[in-house]
Amino acid sequence: IYTSQGLRDRRVRLSIEIARKFFDLQDMLGFDKASNTLEWLFTKSKKAIKELSLSKKSSNGFARSFSSSSECEVVSEINQDHTDVILNLQGEDSNEKIVGEPKERRLKQKEAAGVRAKKESRE
Repeated sequence: IYTSQGLRDRRVRLSIEIARKFFDLQDMLGFDKASNTLEWLFTKSKKAIKELSLSKKSSNGFARSFSSSSECEVVSEINQDHTDVILNLQGEDSNEKIVGEPKERRLKQKEAAGVRAKKESRE
């Protein structure tokens, strides 16, 4: 995968703390693939990502300093709105609800049920 930092492997190293948080979230969501969990995180973070993208554009491009390898960093190019996005998952608490609206809650339950059904059909 080509990113603003050059060619990158798809694999990402996670600290133990972040890995635990990630896999706990994956279990809560009922997903069996990391990409589904990341897609869910991107969807829930869409507003923050857009704000970050706009703030980075207004400050003459992206900052080039990254934190230590003990944190999970995903640098990716997203075609949506033709902007580069840097997502730094450091395990910091967010003020936003994970699932708040009743409609979102129903959709989450339907997705989880579908994942369970797919899992059961493979067994």
